[in-house]
Amino acid sequence: MKSSAGRPREFDPQNFLNTALECFWQKGYRATSMADLMKASGLASASIYKLYPDKRAIYLAALHQYMDEGVARGAKHDVELSPEAALRETLEFVALFSSSPDGEKGCFTIAAASELLPGDEEVKRKVHHKFTSIINRLERILSKGQTQQVFRRDESARVMALSIFMMLEGMRVYGKIQPDVEDLKRCNDFIVRSVLLNRNVDEKELSLRHQHG
Repeated sequence: MKSSAGRPREFDPQNFLNTALECFWQKGYRATSMADLMKASGLASASIYKLYPDKRAIYLAALHQYMDEGVARGAKHDVELSPEAALRETLEFVALFSSSPDGEKGCFTIAAASELLPGDEEVKRKVHHKFTSIINRLERILSKGQTQQVFRRDESARVMALSIFMMLEGMRVYGKIQPDVEDLKRCNDFIVRSVLLNRNVDEKELSLRHQHG
């Protein structure tokens, strides 16, 4: 049965959430109105309110979707790849994305934290969970590499993971000015070299720790 002229567009929840995410990403939470969401999606307010009680609920759902996609994408190949390859692939993905046209938007999680924190405890919990998930993933890669004698062992995997995480998040912010991808790749190479095992230095440091332990 054909829709009559003027009938509101059929509500596809996933398409609407994708549209809402783009609106919030471009304008921010506070500057995005329900009218903006209706215009961008082509949906009537009645259709939207059937699923979401208010703008905040839409925003939180969009933020949750964005975070889930990032974590799932990041961990997908870790089991199949060697620790060094998994780390390099992670760094390469962020470098390529940050230097692409899409990178100019920055990171939606960082945007949420910058706009709504401090003050919004629910957003704070979501951001903390997302950041912790990334750090934990990096720590797993580094710890596995330490076990396989690929990465240095004179520093804890957690400390190295935190350092790399902070660099990656900085790269996403830097992407807003569209940096040269080759600069980002050179930075990535430096990061990998800084965590690779230098056997002479590493064994000496471990020996000294054992003597003083």
